[in-house]
Amino acid sequence: MYRRLIQILSGLGLVSCTWMSGAIAHPALYIDSDTPPLRQRELRDGNIRVSVRYEGHPERNNLGHDGNLHYTILYQDWLGSFRVNDEILAVNLGHVSLQDINNNGTPEVIVSGFSGGAHCCTTHNVYSWNGNDFDKISIGREQLGGGTFKDINGDGKLEYLTLAQPFFYAFSSFAGSVPPSRILSFQDGEFHDVSREHPEQLRSVAWQMYLALQERNHEVNGILAGYVAQKALLGEFEEGWEFMLAHYDPDDDSGIGGYNIYNEEREMVGKHPDFPTALQAFLLDWGYIEESDLPGGCGRN
Repeated sequence: MYRRLIQILSGLGLVSCTWMSGAIAHPALYIDSDTPPLRQRELRDGNIRVSVRYEGHPERNNLGHDGNLHYTILYQDWLGSFRVNDEILAVNLGHVSLQDINNNGTPEVIVSGFSGGAHCCTTHNVYSWNGNDFDKISIGREQLGGGTFKDINGDGKLEYLTLAQPFFYAFSSFAGSVPPSRILSFQDGEFHDVSREHPEQLRSVAWQMYLALQERNHEVNGILAGYVAQKALLGEFEEGWEFMLAHYDPDDDSGIGGYNIYNEEREMVGKHPDFPTALQAFLLDWGYIEESDLPGGCGRN
C-alpha cells in the first residue's frame, strides 16, 4: 500500500523534491545525512546572493529547537543592498535554491528543512524581493519532503504541487492515506490555492487513486476519502460519492478516532455512525463541498 502512495507522489514530483522546472537546473545546495558541516557556501543569481552555513546533524536533544542551517540573503544593486539573516532545522534533509517562481526576472530564495520524525515535518521558507525588502512566507509541517515547484501550464510561472495534509491519518494509517492534490500559485508575495484551475493535473492524480483502489483489499477508506475530494475539485463530487458508497469498507472505523466528533476545544462531543457520514462532515469542514452539493440522503449508506 505504501508503494502506491510513493507512485502517486512520484507522479507529482514530490518524492525527489528536486525543486527544478523541467530540465533547467537552478543554483542549489542540498543537505542529506552524509553532508559534513559547511563553514560557508554561496549561491548567486543576478542581484540575489545567499551565503549558507551548515553545522552538521543536530544532537538528538536539540531536535525541534535550534536551527542548524544558517543563511544570509543579500540583495545588491547600484542603489545599495539589503540583508536578511535566518535559520532552519535540517535533520538529514535540507535545501537552499534560487528560482524565479513568479517569472518577474528576480529569483526567489527557497529554503527547506526537515524537523525529524517518521514522516513529518518539512518546512519551506520562501523569500521574495518586493523592491524594498524581502517578503517571507512559509509552507510548514508537510509530510515527507513536502511539495515541489513546477510549471504545469507552460506560462513560465511555477506552481507548488503538494498534497492536502489533513487527509494523512484521517481515515487510515499514514501509508494507507492517499490525499487529494493541492496546487498553489505564488502571487503578490502570497500563495493562493488554485487546485480547481488545473483539471488535467487533478485528473491524472485521480486516475492514480483509482488504480490504487484496484490493488488494495484493506484500508480502502483512506484512498476513497482522497478520491472523493479529488473528484469534488474536478466538479464531479456526485460521481465520486457514488463510487465511494459502492466500494468503502463498512467495518473499518480506524479513521479520526473511530469517527469521533470534536468541538473547537478538541473535546469529543459525539460520534459519526459510519464512514460516509464522517467523510461528508470532513469534506464540508475543509471546504471541498458545500451543503448545496449534497444529493438527497447522500450522507447515508
